[in-house]
Amino acid sequence: MKPGSWPSIGLIYLYGVATSASLSKIIPLQGDFAAQMGVTPAGFSLLLSLLTIPPALLAAAAGSIIDRIGSRTALIAAAAVGVIANLAYLLAESLAAFQFIRVFEGFIMVGAYSGAPALIMATAPPERRGRAMAFWSTYTPVGISLGLLLSAGFAGTAQWRGGYAIHLVLFAALLVAGFTLPRPPPVPLVAGAPRARLLAAWTQPGPLRLSLTFGMLVMMGFGLNIVFPAWYAAQHGASMGEASSLLALGNLVMIPGGLLAGTLLARGRRDYPLLLVLMIAAALISLPLLMPGESRVLRLLALAAWQFESGAAIAVVVAGLPRVVADARQGAAAAGLLSQVSALITFVTPLVWAPILASGQWPWFVLVVATSAALALLLFPRATSAPG
Repeated sequence: MKPGSWPSIGLIYLYGVATSASLSKIIPLQGDFAAQMGVTPAGFSLLLSLLTIPPALLAAAAGSIIDRIGSRTALIAAAAVGVIANLAYLLAESLAAFQFIRVFEGFIMVGAYSGAPALIMATAPPERRGRAMAFWSTYTPVGISLGLLLSAGFAGTAQWRGGYAIHLVLFAALLVAGFTLPRPPPVPLVAGAPRARLLAAWTQPGPLRLSLTFGMLVMMGFGLNIVFPAWYAAQHGASMGEASSLLALGNLVMIPGGLLAGTLLARGRRDYPLLLVLMIAAALISLPLLMPGESRVLRLLALAAWQFESGAAIAVVVAGLPRVVADARQGAAAAGLLSQVSALITFVTPLVWAPILASGQWPWFVLVVATSAALALLLFPRATSAPG
């Protein structure tokens, strides 16, 4: 497979999609965990968050290691972990087993979220790199939608683990396909103590600020994915399966949002003004999206607008990764930092949004969105020139 070609980029992209599905495939199964294992809402929130422990602790340092061993190797290893984790889910009999597997499954994120963007940056030609990274950014909505759809059809049935079996097959296919991935150019050795090199990404203001900005988008986007199925079901008398399917379809609207943002950036549009407009839009759209008493049609229109805006905002932030990395061949460390910060925020997000859902105090949803949007604008590292 030709390095830097769109087919190559597309295959790398699938690793991000499959990995993000790990995050969301459990959401439609909340009722099944309650019925089968007596899991409380608080316990389910913890189960959601456990996936993020490995990337929260290790992603930045692992990214530096991946720069050494190769991002291609990291993606193959991530797919292997995906096969093992999903097989273990099919055999697990207790909540403790599910919790242990959920933590182990988080190592997929360590490899894929660092290795995939690093491999794109290392192999894509400079004139294609920005647009390729904007395309890469859409792995989140596609993967979250895939995860929701994997389980939505099985939720509430005797075959409630069916989504895990399908996910296993997907990772098995990616494990085989991994041996066709391109090999990036060798990475030059960097002077300094090994420990200092492992933590170097945390000392670079550009990657750190970009990662924190992305974390604020996670707080908004993943938070909505956590609460929307139950919120929509309660507001409109729908089932969790129906609400999860609607959310999954709505998430796909993020794709044209991300692609449009990538096109605007490629044509010379500056990223900060674009992000400013998108963050203002997020705060405004959260009102009809989360207010009680709105009609079903208006809420679904607001969901579509939210997802379009979210996809565009993620693309703007992720497309900035190449410009804050000193050497495109060493992108795994910066991508790992972004993954680590994202994982830390992902771990906290259910603990912020789930209590609001339980209380029914919807204005707090809007406050969380507005605060996250403001912080994203403050943290985002501005470009010194128009992105190319």
